[in-house]
Amino acid sequence: MLSRRLAYIRRGAERVHAGGGPDILPPRTPPFEGLLDLPGRLPPPEGPPPAGREEKPPRPYAYREPWVRRAVGLVDAVGGRLLARRRERPAGIRRVLLLRPDHLGDVIFALPAIEALRRALPEARIDLLVGPWSRPLFPPGAGEGMEFLFFDAPWLARPPRARLGLRGALSLARRLRQRARETGGAYDLAVDLRGDFRLILAARLAGARYLAGRGITGLGFLLDAEGREVPGRHQVEGNLALLEAAGFGPLETVNPSIALSGEEVEAGRAVLRAHGAANAKLVVGVHPGAGTATKRWAPEKFAALITRIAAELPARVLLLGGPGDRPAADAVLAAMGEARSSRRMADLCGALPTLRAFMGVARACHLFVGNDSGPSHIAAALGVPVLCLFSGTNDPAEWGPRGGAVVILRRRIECEGCGLAECGHHSCMVQLDVEAVFQAVRRCV
Repeated sequence: MLSRRLAYIRRGAERVHAGGGPDILPPRTPPFEGLLDLPGRLPPPEGPPPAGREEKPPRPYAYREPWVRRAVGLVDAVGGRLLARRRERPAGIRRVLLLRPDHLGDVIFALPAIEALRRALPEARIDLLVGPWSRPLFPPGAGEGMEFLFFDAPWLARPPRARLGLRGALSLARRLRQRARETGGAYDLAVDLRGDFRLILAARLAGARYLAGRGITGLGFLLDAEGREVPGRHQVEGNLALLEAAGFGPLETVNPSIALSGEEVEAGRAVLRAHGAANAKLVVGVHPGAGTATKRWAPEKFAALITRIAAELPARVLLLGGPGDRPAADAVLAAMGEARSSRRMADLCGALPTLRAFMGVARACHLFVGNDSGPSHIAAALGVPVLCLFSGTNDPAEWGPRGGAVVILRRRIECEGCGLAECGHHSCMVQLDVEAVFQAVRRCV
């Protein structure tokens, strides 16, 4: 059954349309990238541009309101004339700061770049600034030469705890300066992988000698090296391209990968044994949560899907999620009614003590079904076959799970790419019906 499932997933080199149904996008292998016509990574510039020509095209700001784009562009233009000073990259780089204090999926997309920089600078000490929730993405002994700095950015919380976040940026700058004093001097290299003006400001105020980043939210004039933005390019590729723009490379494109220890894998299998799923022909993990409401498929649809999987397939279904996913899981269970007592379904939402424990259980699943959320990205990085129900808020070519056995299911709608956290009609997910998802599950298994 495993070989048949993977054969299907690898076979899907073309988009499937069924009577106006949703797009089924196959995994991110080279044929898939060719289908979507992704531009791929761009080589770093080979030299200065010819005289009289612009150094780079206008910066594509990540704001939707035209007046905000104009205002930020004006600030950058004035700052570029008065304050811009491009520095040369230090010949010897001993102290490095990487900034990625946002969400799980974003940090997973940064894993190939982090590993590439570690290989390029094996003697450097790297400080990785992440949110505390991202630490479990790395093994307990993350390796010599890298230390974690934890920062809960208030402007990145859901919902945000600060509108502009300037106070948080100044606080971070003071902390980074103190860190520099404790470790022998300012950072030789700082890389903002997010593209956030507050992180750029904090790194510059902390005295970084060379700063690379993405100026899509402003203050790009403070950068010494800036990654070029390419529409339709995946975030994994964009992170690698940023390092290339900073003079590292060319770099090999690889998918994010998370490794588990033998003990963690066995602990995941033990959870399956405890819930009578160890000998099941098919174990399907289902995660109904997501960071924003617009990315969540309806609880009643998840309920109908789980009921059909348990009734029509030789499968055990595990309802997965962390403590924050408990409301979504409870809504699914309520919609299931009497079917929730089925022996073929186990509710593990919030029951696993750590994110690493969740990884062990996800690794033991034959298929993972979830929204565009951190757990789906984690499952893909673990090498688990993933069926991702993707909303229209983002482009899956840029933000979809990245792995060798990933299928993305979505509805194409006119307003796709809106980026909204709340939506009055939610058509992209409302029109994604249970029958289409169940048939995709059948084809994946």
